[in-house]
Parts: sequence; structure tokens; C-alpha cells
Amino acid sequence: MNLRRLNQERGFAMVTAIVLMALMLGLGIAALGMVDSDSNRTREQRVRESALQLDEGVLYAQSLVLSTKWANAANAYPPTCTSAGAASDKCPSAVTLAGSGNANFANVDQLNNSSWVTKVRDNGGSLRSAYDPLQADAVQTTAGLGTCPLTPCTYDFNRDNEVWVQAQSTVRGKPRNVVARLRLEEIVENVPETAVTAGALRITNNGNHGGTPIINATGSSVLVRCASTAVTSCLDAKAGQIVPDAQSAGSAPNLMTAAQLARFKARALTDGRYYAGCPTKNANNKYDLSGQVVFIEGCTNPPNFTNQVETVTCAPPTGMATKCTNAEAQPGLIIWHCGRADFAGGFTHRGVLYLANNSDGTCAAGLPARGDGTCVGSSVDNSRDVLTTSGGFAVWGSLAVDGNGCMKVGSNGQQVNFDGNVFASVSSYGNVGLVQNTWRELTPKDI
Repeated sequence: MNLRRLNQERGFAMVTAIVLMALMLGLGIAALGMVDSDSNRTREQRVRESALQLDEGVLYAQSLVLSTKWANAANAYPPTCTSAGAASDKCPSAVTLAGSGNANFANVDQLNNSSWVTKVRDNGGSLRSAYDPLQADAVQTTAGLGTCPLTPCTYDFNRDNEVWVQAQSTVRGKPRNVVARLRLEEIVENVPETAVTAGALRITNNGNHGGTPIINATGSSVLVRCASTAVTSCLDAKAGQIVPDAQSAGSAPNLMTAAQLARFKARALTDGRYYAGCPTKNANNKYDLSGQVVFIEGCTNPPNFTNQVETVTCAPPTGMATKCTNAEAQPGLIIWHCGRADFAGGFTHRGVLYLANNSDGTCAAGLPARGDGTCVGSSVDNSRDVLTTSGGFAVWGSLAVDGNGCMKVGSNGQQVNFDGNVFASVSSYGNVGLVQNTWRELTPKDI
């Protein structure tokens, strides 16, 4: 045996082991890198999903704000709402959306370094067919309406009850950007479609002027809630002044429920057509009673409307003034909530005139429901009278007084002409919802 060869140490086994260990270590590092890469991609996907969840939440939060204060000419929105901006009744609440443990979006990503921005824009002009973020802040001109007075146009300038809302949210540096067109729902309210309803009725004019009735309820009826139309204090009218003859209907309902009144008040507030007290004059030194819903509350000293009402030219039935509060195709609802109203002065209200007479019990102290089911005398009786009219004023549509209040009407021509078409416009506001097939995601930089 060659002992010398056995004593040699050349290290083949060690080299082999080192090479194998290096290979195994390389494979382990590669596998670890793959696992780490997959983990990063998973985390990024989670963050992107968190950003999208927050962004959709911001979009729908803006829709809830629009439900309470629709973006119309009286309620133009700011160019942008941001999570870092001051609190506003026209922007989503940053506190309730994200950033705190009590927020609606409060996962581990949304609680750290999250922000959002929203925009409200009219869907007219260059944004009529689709939303172009590059045009969202530009001048907007709509055919037939002209140019929006605001740039950008941050309200429903074309008055179609629709606007675009864009929202971009960023979570851990990952932005998501969505847009949708939102529509304000109008709810046509179910109300009694009666020409005239009152607790008691007195015609203060002496005649029917050439055979033309003072109240023409053809196609409907005139209802008084008092006991008998044979009693003058219940109904005082000469033959031919009311067509068809008035009927006694003690069970005739009020025009609206308390809930309906509340909804119409909310709409008037949204539209900027609410008067806390008596109507006031506009820049033209006129009383403006136009609009789909005008809500007048707590007027204790009714103004003299004679020749002082903003009107448009109209073509009502013969015997009525051709100056109307609203255009024929756009009738309106005037709600006089509390106290007595006095209408006079050579103009015609196109729509429904409704005297609620505190039927919902929400009027201030000193303005209780009036009336005992009688009309007494021709002069104003503040304990009984809810509506007094004279001097060429007329209603082309429907007229109603709730409860037992007295209605005294008198005019040189036709005072009321029933038109059931006006009830199609007796609508309050519902929710603001997404228009189908308008939601889409934009590239994050388009804000």
C-alpha cells in the first residue's frame, strides 16, 4: 500500500460541498426573492383595492351631500372638495370617511397617508355626451342656454337634474380616479286633484261678468268642509259664480300630509325658493313667486302684490290676466305655510296655490290654524280668513286651503280656472343616484 498517497489532502470533498452549498443558497435566495416579490405585489394590490374602496365611498358620499343640497344656481359647489379642506355643507366629511378609527374606511392602509379630491360639474357643453377630465375646468357653453356664468361650471346649469361627479383617492401613494353621472330623483307627490278646497268659501264679487264664472272647476269640483252649502256662512256665492256648484264634504282631506309638507320645504330650501317670513323683492324690485316650489313660512303681514310681481307673458283662459308667475308648460306650487295670505294685483298664478294653515302643527307660536268652518263678512277676519283675493288676481290650476279656514275670493274676472295638468309638476326631491352605465375609472393624473 502506498502510504504516501493516503497522507495527501487535496480537498475534493470540501470543494464539492462548498459548491453544493452555494447552489442551495442561491436557490434559497431566489426563492426568497420570489416570495418577497409576490408579497409586495399582494400588498400593492391590497393598497390599490383599499384606494378604490375609499374612492367609491367618496363618490357616494358626495352623492349624499347632493341629496341634501342639490347643485343648482342657488347652490353652486366649490371647484373642488378635498380631504384637507375646511368642513363644508357641500363637501363629504373627511372625518367620517377616512383617517380615524371611527371612520367608514379604516383598514390598515386607509388609516395611513390617505387623501381624496372631488369635483362636481354640469353635464352640458363639452361634457354633455361623456366626461372629459381635460375639459372639466374649462368654460362651458350649452346650446340654447348660453355660457355658464361660473368657470368651472359647478352646478346643474342646464337644469336637467344631472351632474358629473369625479373622485380621486390616494392610499399609501396609490391613486384611484373614478367618475359617474348622478341624477336627482323627482317624486311626483300624490295629492287630491280638486279645483278648490276650503273650510268655508265666500265670493266677495257681485256678479259673474257676462256669464263667465268666477270659479270654473269644470272637470273637477269645489269642496267646502263646512256642514251645509245652504248656510251662507258656509258658502256665500251667487248663482253662476261657481261652476259646477260647490259641494259640502266634511271629510275632504288636506292637500298634503305633514311628511309631504316637510319634503316640499326641503326642496324649496335646496332650490333657494324658501322664505322665512314674507316674500322679499328681488333686484328688479319685484316679488318673485316663480319656480316649481315656493315655500313661504311665518308671514304675519302679507305684502301688497299689486303690480309688483315678476311675471312672464302667458295665454290663460279668458278673463284672467295674461301676466303669469310661471310659463304655461312650467307650472309651479306656492305653499303659504302659516298665517293669512292676501293676493291681488292683475296677475295669474300658473300652478297650485296652497294655504297649509298650520295643518302640520309646526308653525311658530302666534300663528295657529285659523277658522271654524265659517266665513263672516266681506272685510278681513283674522280669526277665520286664511286667503283673501281681489283686484284681478287669478289661479290657473288649483287652489286649496287646509282645515276649517275661510277663503274669500273676489275679482273683476275669472278667479280660478281648473287645469289638472299642473299636478304633474307637484314634485319633491328624492335621492341622488348613479345614472346607469356612466361609472368609469380614469387615469389617476386626470384630476
